[in-house]
Amino acid sequence: MALPTPDPVQMTMKTLLATIAFSSLLTCQSPASAETEFQWGMGVSAGIGAEAQITADKCSVQDPKPAAKKQDPKPAVKKPDPKKPDPKKQDPKPGKNEKDPKKDPKANGKEEPRIDRPDENQPVPTGTDPADIAAMKSAEDMLRAEKRLQQEIRAGKITGLDKILPFDELTSWPYEHGLKGMPKRVKKLSGKKVLMTGFMLPIDEVQNIKEFLLVESLWSCCYGQPPDIHGIVRVVMPKKKTTDYFFDPLKLIGTFKVEATMMDGYCVDIYQLHCETLEALKFK
Repeated sequence: MALPTPDPVQMTMKTLLATIAFSSLLTCQSPASAETEFQWGMGVSAGIGAEAQITADKCSVQDPKPAAKKQDPKPAVKKPDPKKPDPKKQDPKPGKNEKDPKKDPKANGKEEPRIDRPDENQPVPTGTDPADIAAMKSAEDMLRAEKRLQQEIRAGKITGLDKILPFDELTSWPYEHGLKGMPKRVKKLSGKKVLMTGFMLPIDEVQNIKEFLLVESLWSCCYGQPPDIHGIVRVVMPKKKTTDYFFDPLKLIGTFKVEATMMDGYCVDIYQLHCETLEALKFK
């Protein structure tokens, strides 16, 4: 079947009308497209700006400025434990120049007993025999010291106790043997605390002496008639205390004992003085 042949005029009119319509369509749509493109551009810009703002906000939240370092608070003051003693209130330890009151007898009201020692340059006898003392000091020196001691006693310058026990009281009776014939008044002196004066007569040693004999006169021992048993007092030094030989007269305070000391069947002494203090009397 053959197709009908199109009319050329109609084809030309249809083509012209289509061209006009397409042109009109383009003319009408161009401003809208431009506006749409502008709006799209603004939207994009706004979107970018908003996104930038959001990003900035996120950054400001996520990365805040570093806060200033907080200073450490002051340490809390601990309340003192009433059970524990306050070290500030405790007695400080004594320094080098301070004495510990526990070890210082004066701080406790007790005075350390006085035990004198001779000067380092003072001559010492070579032995304990009276002849050794006589070789060191002359008879005149001994008599001079004894005379001065008696003067000081009579003048009341030898003080320490109300009772001064002189040798005259100890030798006022005739000695026989031991305590035989001793007056009761002398026996009653046993256990009394007394003060005695006299001169040292060494027994076994002249240094670090623990015991020695106390006599009224060195002269009589060295040059004259030695004293009898009742004219000698054996002095016993305190425990852990010693002394060295003194030529000077001595003042001693201690407990007097009356007891016969026997050695190989012989009585060697009947008087003992347990010394508490020993003081050398140096007269000017």
